[in-house]
Amino acid sequence: MISDKTSFFELISTRHSVRTFKERELSDKIIKKILMAANKAPSAGNLQSYKIFIVTKTDDKKKLANTAHEQDFIEKASTILVFCADPIAVSKEYGTRGKELFCIQDATIACSYSQLAAQSLGLSSVWVGSFDEKKVAQSLSILDDLKPVAMLIIGFADEEPEITGRKPLNEISHRI
Repeated sequence: MISDKTSFFELISTRHSVRTFKERELSDKIIKKILMAANKAPSAGNLQSYKIFIVTKTDDKKKLANTAHEQDFIEKASTILVFCADPIAVSKEYGTRGKELFCIQDATIACSYSQLAAQSLGLSSVWVGSFDEKKVAQSLSILDDLKPVAMLIIGFADEEPEITGRKPLNEISHRI
């Protein structure tokens, strides 16, 4: 676990994607802490227009790996959190923009909070967005009105993560 005194900036500087995991389970207590962080994420109109599916069974993780273009590292991780946007929940309040954008933002912000929570607990993760939406929904028996938008693969690292470079700030930010 990272120290409670670790600054936010240290936390985000030490978080890097990991794709090789030790085959160890996460306790329900740890999963709950991560979900509590997701629950604190901001959302449009505080509607929290998303659902999170917790996947820990080997067979289900294998199915998800298959839906994600055979990214086999997924099945070795401790836990997979599948974040699904709930367009119906938000469309009543925000119409088309809510249905097409806000619910996706809500789900991905919750995923971001979860990823940082996992890092703060000394876990490793990788965000997976490359998957067949329909196959993910089928493999988890997700209702048709939910849209899978992200998988957060969480576990205990069995590799040193590759430290990737970032673009200079002047390439991504523009003062107007």
